[in-house]
Amino acid sequence: MSENINIKLDYALVVLISVAFLANLQFPQASFVLWICVYLGALPTLWGALRSTMVRKISIDTFNIFAVAVSIIYGEVRSATFIILMLAFARLLDANTQSRTRRTLEELLKLKPQTAMREKDGQTEEIPADSVSAGDILIVKEGSRVPVDGIIVFGKAEINEAPVTGESALQEKITGDGVLGATMNESGLIKIRATRVGKDSTIERMASLVKEASKNKSNSEKLADRFASAFLPFVLVLGAGIYFFTRDISMTAALFLVACADDMAVAIPLAITAGIGKAAKRGVVIKGGEWIEALSKIRTLVIDKTGTLTYGSFALKEAEIELGVPENEFWKILGAAEKYSAHPVGRMILKESVIRAGEADEPEDFKAYKGSGVSAVYKGNKIIVGNYGILRELKVELGGEEIARLKKKLDESDTTWSVVLRNGKILGFLHVGDVPRPEAKQSIEDLKNLGVSDIRMFTGDNKLIAQKIAGEIGIDSVHASMMPEDKLKELEKLAATGGPIAMVGDGINDAAALARADVGIAMGSGGTAVAVEAADIVILNDNLSRLPEMIIYSRKVMSVVRSDMVIWLLSNILGFTLVLTGVAGPAMAAFYNFFSDFFPLINSARLFRGKQ
Repeated sequence: MSENINIKLDYALVVLISVAFLANLQFPQASFVLWICVYLGALPTLWGALRSTMVRKISIDTFNIFAVAVSIIYGEVRSATFIILMLAFARLLDANTQSRTRRTLEELLKLKPQTAMREKDGQTEEIPADSVSAGDILIVKEGSRVPVDGIIVFGKAEINEAPVTGESALQEKITGDGVLGATMNESGLIKIRATRVGKDSTIERMASLVKEASKNKSNSEKLADRFASAFLPFVLVLGAGIYFFTRDISMTAALFLVACADDMAVAIPLAITAGIGKAAKRGVVIKGGEWIEALSKIRTLVIDKTGTLTYGSFALKEAEIELGVPENEFWKILGAAEKYSAHPVGRMILKESVIRAGEADEPEDFKAYKGSGVSAVYKGNKIIVGNYGILRELKVELGGEEIARLKKKLDESDTTWSVVLRNGKILGFLHVGDVPRPEAKQSIEDLKNLGVSDIRMFTGDNKLIAQKIAGEIGIDSVHASMMPEDKLKELEKLAATGGPIAMVGDGINDAAALARADVGIAMGSGGTAVAVEAADIVILNDNLSRLPEMIIYSRKVMSVVRSDMVIWLLSNILGFTLVLTGVAGPAMAAFYNFFSDFFPLINSARLFRGKQ
C-alpha cells in the first residue's frame, strides 16, 4: 500500500514540477511556486541521505542531495528542477521495472483454478481448490487446468507447462508422471494424487520466492554506493581547490552540478531487476541481484547426483523376459501386480507397463512388503515382484540354478533388480537404475565451454554407481558415499582454495551445503522445501540446461552494469572538462547532467529487448 502511495506521489511530483517549470518560463516572477515544488521534490532524496548519514555512510542519495543543495544555495532553480525531475523519473522507472516481475507472478497466480473435481468413495464432487488435501484423488479433464501438484494415477494427457516452467513444447504425461498445478491439460483425461497443496505448491512457492528477490541488494548496487562515497569527497576537494585558486563560485557550483549521480541510482537496479524478471520467465527464480553477480563469476561447480544430474527416480534399464513368455502378457501381469504400489520402483514398473501394454488391470488381491516388493493375485495366479528379500519372507523355494541366477543379479551393484514370478516360476527380471537427465551431458559440456572448469559430483551412492553416471555425462571428479556433513566439509575445503563456488542440489541432505556455497541452486519441482529455502536460485522445471543459460545471462547483465559505470565516469570526465574550460556554467551543467543521465538508463533498458 505504502509503495503504491509513493508511486502516486512521484507521478504527482513530476506533473506538478513540470507545470511549475513551464509556468516559470512564462512568468519568471512566480518562481517561488517552482521553488516550493523543488523543496517538496527533494524530500525523498533527503530522507535517503539522512538514513545513510545515521549509519555513517555516504550513498548515492547523499551525492544527489548535495547537488540539489548546491543548486538551491546558488539560486539556480532550473538546475534544481532538472535534478529533482531526474530523480523522480528514476524512482518511477525503478518501480515500473519491479512491477513487471510482480505482474508476471500475478498473471501466473490467476491461472490457478478455483475448483477441483475430487473422487471420493466412488463419488465425484466439486470442491474449492484451496480445500484439496495431500493424497486426494482429483480428476483433470481435457481443457482444464491441473488444480495442484500431483502424480498421475490413471490415464495420459498432453500438458502445457509453459506458464509455470517456460517450456513451450507440450509434455506427454502418463501414469506415474508428476504434474504441476496451474498447468493446462490440452488433451486426455487423467486422475492425479495430490502431493503439494496450498503454499507448498510449485506456483505458490515461485510467487513467494520472487517477492523476496527484489528486496535483496546486489553487490553492484552496493558498489555504486561505495563509488559515490569515494567520489563525493574527491569532488568536494576538487571544488574547494578550484574555488581557492579562481574564487569563481559559479564554476565551483557548475562542477558540483555535473557530478550528480542520480542516473546510477536507477541504472544498476534497472539492469538487475531486468535480469530477475527475464529469469522468472524462463522458470528460474533468482532471490536477489546479489546472486546474479555471484553466478557470473562461478568457475567451480558442485552438483549432487540424485535428483539433479539424474531424475532421482528409478527407470527401467533392461527387461529380461523368459523364453516362452509373451511380452504383452508379461507387462499385463506386472501392471496388475504393481497397480497399487506406493514404492518408487513399483510406480516406475507400473508406468512402464502402461506404455507397453495399456492401462493396468485390477488385481484380485494385493499386498506390499516394505523394502522388498509386492505380491498379488491376477487371473487366479499368485504373482510376486521384488528382490531376494521378498522370496525369503514368503518362503519361495527355487531350484539351485535359479538361486545362482538370483545371486548373480544381486552382485550387479550398479543397478537395482526385481524378479517376476507366477506361481513360483520365474517369468523374467527387471534391471532398474537411476538414469541421467537427457540434458545433463550437454549441460555439463556447455558449462565447461563457459569456463566452469572444476565440476564435481557429490553423492551418497557407492563409488561404482557414482562413477558410472559421471562417466556417462562427462564429469571427472567424483565424491561418493557422502553423508550431509561430508558435503559441507568438502565445500569448506573448496572454499579455502579461493574462488566462488556454486552448489546444485535438491534434497534435505543438500540444504546445509546449499546454504554454505557462494551460490546455492535448487531444483524446485522435485526438490524438498528445505533445499528450496536454503538456495539462492531455484530452477522450477528441474531442467539442468537452465544453469548454463543463467550463467550466460548473468554475465550479460553484469556486462551492462559495468558499462553503466563506465558511461557514468566518462560523462563526468567530459562534464568536468566543459566546466573547467569555461564552456558550461551552472545552468548548462545541470542540463548536461540531466541529458547525460539517460545514457546509462538506455543502456540498462537493452536487457528488456531481444529473445529471452
